[in-house]
Amino acid sequence: MPRQPPFHVWVDLTGRWSVPSPGVLLAWRRSDRRGWEAWVVRVESYSTGTGSEVVLSQSWVSAALVRPADGRT
Repeated sequence: MPRQPPFHVWVDLTGRWSVPSPGVLLAWRRSDRRGWEAWVVRVESYSTGTGSEVVLSQSWVSAALVRPADGRT
C-alpha cells in the first residue's frame, strides 16, 4: 500500500518533470482500469501578461505523475 496521506508532493501533469507544481496528496484510490491514483491539491502559477498569479486545483491524477517532496515512498 502507498504511503498514508496527507503529505507534501510534487505534481507534473506532463510527466516530463521539467516544472513540477507543489501539492498535497490527500487520498489514494486504486481502479482496475487506471491503477493507483492520487487525490491532490496543487498550486500552479501562470502569467497574466502584467505579472503572475497562482491557481489552486484539485483532482485525481495517475500515481506516476506524483512524487513525494521528501523522497520517501
